Amino acid sequence: MATKKTAAAKMAVKRVGKPIRQRKAKADGSIGTLQKTIEKNYGLPTGSIKIVYPSGRKARIDADVGALRTHWETRG
Repeated sequence: MATKKTAAAKMAVKRVGKPIRQRKAKADGSIGTLQKTIEKNYGLPTGSIKIVYPSGRKARIDADVGALRTHWETRG
């Protein structure tokens, strides 16, 4: 007779696709890395992501994610 753990493992659904990381970006990460990660995870062409400040100005790729968050939190 099978144990509960074995029976549950047999009934578990297996993943079909590769899992995609969907967590907050680290504050010390760069905007360029964030853009590349989003493009890669969602299968988008290079250059299709544009991260902007609240004013609409494009964020530099060497800026920090923490600085971008600060701009968006202090808008108003």
